[in-house]
Amino acid sequence: MVITRFAPSPTGYLHLGNARTAIFSYLFARHHRGKFILRIEDTDLERSTKEFEAMLLEDLKWLGLDWDEFYRQSERFDIYREYAQRLIELGHAYPCFCTPEELSIERQEAEKKGIPYRYSGKCRVLDKKQVEELKESGKSYTIRFKVPYGEYVVFEDLIKGHIAINTDDFGDFVIIRSDGTPTYNFVVVIDDALMGITHVIRGEDHIPNTPKQILIYRALGFDVPKFAHLPVILGEDRSKLSKRHGAVSVRNYREEGYLPQALFNYLCLLGWSSPQEGKEIYSKEELIEIFDLKDINTSPAVFSKEKLRWMNGVYIREVLSLEELIDGITPFLKQAGYDVSDRDYLKRVLEKTRDSFETFKEAGDRLKPFFVDDFDISQDAWSELENARVYDILSVFLEKIKDRQLNAQSVKEMAREIQKELNVKAKDVWHSLRIALTGELEGVGVDILCDILPKEKIVLRVERLLKKIA
Repeated sequence: MVITRFAPSPTGYLHLGNARTAIFSYLFARHHRGKFILRIEDTDLERSTKEFEAMLLEDLKWLGLDWDEFYRQSERFDIYREYAQRLIELGHAYPCFCTPEELSIERQEAEKKGIPYRYSGKCRVLDKKQVEELKESGKSYTIRFKVPYGEYVVFEDLIKGHIAINTDDFGDFVIIRSDGTPTYNFVVVIDDALMGITHVIRGEDHIPNTPKQILIYRALGFDVPKFAHLPVILGEDRSKLSKRHGAVSVRNYREEGYLPQALFNYLCLLGWSSPQEGKEIYSKEELIEIFDLKDINTSPAVFSKEKLRWMNGVYIREVLSLEELIDGITPFLKQAGYDVSDRDYLKRVLEKTRDSFETFKEAGDRLKPFFVDDFDISQDAWSELENARVYDILSVFLEKIKDRQLNAQSVKEMAREIQKELNVKAKDVWHSLRIALTGELEGVGVDILCDILPKEKIVLRVERLLKKIA
């Protein structure tokens, strides 16, 4: 059975790159009818917080991910200590009593020589008596893994292909810190082995960790899983995606009013080539059916916020049912301060306007004229008022709507009549009406506003502007 895992650290928000890793791991497991495990890697007790863990779980669920098993590394310390002791007994690990100051001197010496730092291994040769004496003296120590020197660790990456790394590149590394907490490269092996992980799918920045982990697998007699290292995600300037490119966390996009289905769909297209050429919009079920690691590209993927915005707009316009759209957008309209208690009214608004915004947060501004009567006139609109016969246009408009039904069709007819009667341009008529109804020169169509807004509100807004410019 295929078993994959996603193992985030609760030290910050869920980054888009990590979210993509979670999605790929999830899709691969579900495609093969296997298991997907979520493991919280919280061994860094100083930086890990329950608040970040709660947000990670919430964001993953929001994206539509579900898991078969759940673990926290902080609850498994006894297991790690047991296996660290086993490595010592097998001769694959040893206590290291070097102080931070001594290690700092070693690093400085390596820098002077212009070579990469590698631990000297001087505690590696301590005999049992020396170790016991140092322990009895109360001297603190770490536990290091004994790396076999001068060997190549070779593995076939499912994405990157053949990889070989010389053990001389990294030397003996710490698996248990002096405070007793285990390190990443150690615990990830123990957990992956005991949880039966068959495929480790993660970012390519983990490639240097892989040989260290393979050595631990072998030392403990565990089966080594298959590795698939994903290419990085770049910003549009071709540098690694970071905060300077704008929003980079799932939480940011949730707050901006992006849909989980759209973000899930878009992240799948970053580094993965669909076998269905030309198709870009997929449901989660479709992706589970066709996803395969062999279709992942080896080159970096470029994140485009504009492409994501476009895709989010497609979901709003074409994928969501009207009821789903109402449920999703309501919290954002409430946050904007609008009264959305009349669901039927909101339904009429969204039926006519869902193609005018690409995020729910943007809808807060776009739909303002449907919910707010008291608004300011923008500077650009005031400038337009000075150049057009606005007073005459709005006065004639008020007369015409007294005894006529107001809707999208009738307002178009009246606009043509006003244009002819006053000998003005069509744009002057529409701009005058838009400014009166919205305070802006751009936005939702005047015909749509007149089709939905109660007639008394339209009269109120037109009369208010007439008073201002009289």
